Amino acid sequence: MHKYDVVKNYILSKIKSEEYLPDQRLPKDDEISELLGVSTITVRKAMGELVNENIIYRVRGRGSFVKGKPSIRNSSSQNLVTFLLSTNDANDSSYIRIIIGIRRYLSQVGYSLIVENPGEDPARERQAIDKYLDSGVAGYIIYPSNPELSVENFRYLKDKNIPFVTMDRYAKYFPTNTVVCNNHDGAFSAVEHLISLGHKKIGFISEKFYLSSEKERFEGYTDALHYASLEVDDELLFLEPKVDYDRLIKAVKTRKITALFCVNDRRGLEVINAFTERGIRIPQDVSIMGFDDYEASKLSPVPLSTVKQHFEEVGYWAAKMLLKTIENPNLQFSKMMIGCQLVIRKSTAPLV
Repeated sequence: MHKYDVVKNYILSKIKSEEYLPDQRLPKDDEISELLGVSTITVRKAMGELVNENIIYRVRGRGSFVKGKPSIRNSSSQNLVTFLLSTNDANDSSYIRIIIGIRRYLSQVGYSLIVENPGEDPARERQAIDKYLDSGVAGYIIYPSNPELSVENFRYLKDKNIPFVTMDRYAKYFPTNTVVCNNHDGAFSAVEHLISLGHKKIGFISEKFYLSSEKERFEGYTDALHYASLEVDDELLFLEPKVDYDRLIKAVKTRKITALFCVNDRRGLEVINAFTERGIRIPQDVSIMGFDDYEASKLSPVPLSTVKQHFEEVGYWAAKMLLKTIENPNLQFSKMMIGCQLVIRKSTAPLV
């Protein structure tokens, strides 16, 4: 079998299992390349053949998409689970790993997976719920963009006695079965490492501070400081969606900040780029720590130290929790935390 056949068979299996639905954008060529261990040239050859076979189509500047019309009723609806991935960045490699984890468990128990990407609009999320509810799916795994805005959708499913599990984040005032990363302890270990390098002026940068995951990471940050008998300085906190780089860069240049804990790798990589453009050296002038361990983090011009989330395990256990809920509807309000791991690269260094 040629290597490009491996890629073709992988894509075809995802389409057949309806993990990739009609008009859904496929992962980027480089993501498939890394996932399957083949070159991007091989991926492009496989994609070209799939285009020629009228299975997918390409849109310049946007990527590859599945061709055809959905037909979910061809499968046994009682053995179908729907994953609602409510994000505008569904092709991020972390989400692909979550899906792999979900499918790994479902395949063991004879279930198939449908992936739906309603974006970040709760109304579209509700439409997706109804779409598959009419088909009699067994339950839902939901990755909500903002759980607080999705509460009515959760209530809707609860009132209809439809099993569902949330993932990564949750609404504090509406209990659900959920699987999350151990955000607090991961953040604690990250900040503790920075302190061990001699840093005492450690800033915190969030992105979407309304999320439970970011609040838990903030608590880990503050607890690590308190454990080291360090005060939490409000001047070192950047909690707005848009970073105030003028204030941040001034704090770095005046040594009011010598290290930063960024709430996720996306923010960490953004900060690295912003600092590099302004002549700030990493880690000589400031150490930077992220959270998640995105694929891009180790490929950054300054590889990012971070906390690794085991995304595939989060997906696996979310699927397992859902199946337990399907088998026992009285099982509710379970919260499972998946461990994480500190990964040290070149963006952190001892304080000089």
